[in-house]
Amino acid sequence: MKTGNMELVRNINRRRVLDVIKRYQPVSRAVISRRLSLSRSTVSMIVNDLIADQSVIELGTGESTVNGGRKGTMLGFNPRSAFGIGIDLQGECSRMVLTDLDGNVTITRIFSCNHNLEEFKAILKKFLKELSDEGTSLVGIGISVPSFVKDHEIVVDAPSLDWQNLNLVEALADITDLNVFVMNDVNAAAFGERWVGQSRQIDNLFYVSIGTGVGSAIIANGELVSGADQAAGEIGYTLEKSDIDQNDTYAAGRFGTFEKKITTLLTAEKITREIHDQLVTLLAVVIANVSSLLNPEKIIIGGSYQEILQPIIDQVQKRVELYTPLPAEISYSVLGQDAAAIGSVEGLYRYLREQEIY
Repeated sequence: MKTGNMELVRNINRRRVLDVIKRYQPVSRAVISRRLSLSRSTVSMIVNDLIADQSVIELGTGESTVNGGRKGTMLGFNPRSAFGIGIDLQGECSRMVLTDLDGNVTITRIFSCNHNLEEFKAILKKFLKELSDEGTSLVGIGISVPSFVKDHEIVVDAPSLDWQNLNLVEALADITDLNVFVMNDVNAAAFGERWVGQSRQIDNLFYVSIGTGVGSAIIANGELVSGADQAAGEIGYTLEKSDIDQNDTYAAGRFGTFEKKITTLLTAEKITREIHDQLVTLLAVVIANVSSLLNPEKIIIGGSYQEILQPIIDQVQKRVELYTPLPAEISYSVLGQDAAAIGSVEGLYRYLREQEIY
């Protein structure tokens, strides 16, 4: 077998062994061998490497076999063997978190970079130095931005940051040699919810963010749906027949029609009964259509209007159940403003796992 192919097989087997340990811990080498149909010697060699880099720890001996055989040493995953930085860039209210490999947040920072790239770099450089001084082992940096992102590097157009066609990975290369992974903020929030939020490991999930703008993310069969132009989920441009009748449709440089209608209601000076009913109906119609089209198991609503939107979730749910034969469960984000920062770390970890194999 060629050297390159052998290395590929080793990496694949390493990932398989680690996945079994994470899923079935505490677990012995013998059980891993049986589950993966790998030889005991191959499993032992891989486990020894994982212990050496602290990805796996020994948890003591298990029970003896039914035949009275020797007790096996039990193994577990060590999520604190390395950490990732997650950053959600939203101008004056940006967030930075440090998480372990299981998504547990150990540090949270809120900062403002005032559209200034150099200011952001200085803040990140200072944080990296603090972590270095403490001996923290870092695998990389995940960054979410309010923009389309090309090749997980280039911020195409982020008006709130005043960045256009900025290669953020290249821009940070002079302050860090860590892996940097850039993604859209709404997609990142969906990743966060699926990773450590209330929708853990739900494979069919729809996330909608409602704030200064409106966007959504689609996870189908466990994978993010990006679309031909990396722009899937632009739910803010959703139309009804009445919008067409009023010629209130798409125009370059303007907010989407649904986006404009819902933000107008949410920013009203007072949420009257009439506005309340309009919000319920507007959300229910859009979510019912999403449910019929995508058949998600769960729909998560997030963003900056929690005080207004969370209390009406039950009413929206009841309406959706009347409007579609495929109603999904609807709930509000439990990660709140941290969702995108946490999710950007999961995006980074996914990217690194793919790179290790391919």
